[in-house]
Formats: sequence, C-alpha cells, structure tokens
Amino acid sequence: MSTALLITIGVAFALAAALQGRAFFALRWAPTRHTGAALAAGLLPALLSTVALLLPQDSLSYRVVLWLGIFGLCGFAIPWAYVLLVERGTPAGLGIHARRWQLSLLLSLLFAAGSLVPVLRADLSQYAPSHLLGAIVHLNVGGLFELFLYYGLLHLRLRDAFGPLPAIVGSAALYSLWHIGTELPLHPDPAAALGMLFAVGLLCHALFATTYNALVIWPFFFTAGVMNDFILNLGLPDVIGRDLAWPALGWALALAVPAAIVAIRSRST
Repeated sequence: MSTALLITIGVAFALAAALQGRAFFALRWAPTRHTGAALAAGLLPALLSTVALLLPQDSLSYRVVLWLGIFGLCGFAIPWAYVLLVERGTPAGLGIHARRWQLSLLLSLLFAAGSLVPVLRADLSQYAPSHLLGAIVHLNVGGLFELFLYYGLLHLRLRDAFGPLPAIVGSAALYSLWHIGTELPLHPDPAAALGMLFAVGLLCHALFATTYNALVIWPFFFTAGVMNDFILNLGLPDVIGRDLAWPALGWALALAVPAAIVAIRSRST
C-alpha cells in the first residue's frame, strides 16, 4: 500500500471532519429495517461476485452475472426501487441533490487531479486512444453501480443508523468484497489487493462524507481513480476497451432502469 494513498486517505478524513464538524464523530445505535435492507443489498454483489469467481471471465455466463446481475440488478434496480418505491423517497436518498454541488465538484476535481498525476507520467503511447476511451466507457458503468448502491443506498443508511465513521468503514468493507470475482483474480496477490481495495474504499467514502453529494465521487474522481488502477496496476485498457457491446448494454440499463422506476413512482402518486 503506497504512502501516497495513506496520505490521501488522511486528507479526505480531515476534510470530512472539518466540513461536518462534531457531527462527523457522532456515534449512535439506531438501526431500522432500512439499515438491514441496505446491508443485504450491499452484500448481494459480493455473493454474485463469488459465483463469478467460478466462471471463466470471457464466458457468457460471467458477463450475464456481471452486467445483468451485479450492475443491472444490484446497482440500478435495487437502489432506485428501494428508495423511490419502498421508502417513498426522492433521488436525494441516493445522494443525488443540489446541496453543496459546487464544493462537491471542486473537491472531486482536486482529488481526481491527484490521481491522474502518476497516470500522465506513465507511457500511455502503448495504448490505442480508442481503447483508453473504451475503458472509460466500460468502467464508468461500474462507477454508477457503486455510486447508487454503496454511496447512495448503503452509506447514507449506515450513517443514519450508526454515525459517519462506522458508515465509512462499513461501506468500504462491503465495497471491497464485491471485487472478489471481478478484479481480485487479475492481481498477482489477491489478498494484498483486497486490503488495497478496502483502503481505496476508505478514501472514497471519506470523500463522500465531506458533502454527501454524489458529484464529489462521480464522474471525475471515480474516472481518474479507476484509470489509475487499471493503467498503473493492471495495464488493462487494451483488454477492456475493445468490446463495447456489453458496456453499451450497461449504459442502457443505467439510464433506462432508474427512468422506469421514476415513471412507476410518478404514476403511483
């Protein structure tokens, strides 16, 4: 685990504490049925990812589990349906709102710039520009899945039930587990990679706790961070950036599923 990552985690926690004040350190015990539902939803991708671990990554069955099960069901259907149809809430219940949006964008850009510095120093000429762009398109489907499920549905309900610090740690732990059958097999040392992903989760969820606005994570900081990982650690843009058929399906689900749920909610009010 790099010193730069540990320092960035510390900066994110310090900013969250400064912006949230004493409330950032508040601890409570107020779980509800919504807490349990969010935890179950956060664990489901880990279970599906464990199933994916048993499948060849170039197989149709693996892609169905990843794109339809993990992304489509867990990332786009469950969070939106639960917040809008069960809680009878609004997209603000997923961190999608206008409060502190300027600060959120500023922080996102600053942290994104920090993530991009080592990427820009790397030799990007070995990758076709179309593959780099394709990798961004591909990986941001996963970015929206994480945004809706782990930041919106899970983090905010853990915060309400237990406080900001337990929400950061718990969300980071479940976030790291969904990579069991997807990213971890790509690393030479999966155990060390799992620890690294937990640390990345701490960074991301501490940053989210600065404003509790989705814009602080997506699209800028997420895109910079994931390209940092896939270029510097895995060297995979050429592999994942070629075929855009499944990412196109993923983007269609990311847009159509929430829109359909919003339409259902509108007709039921």
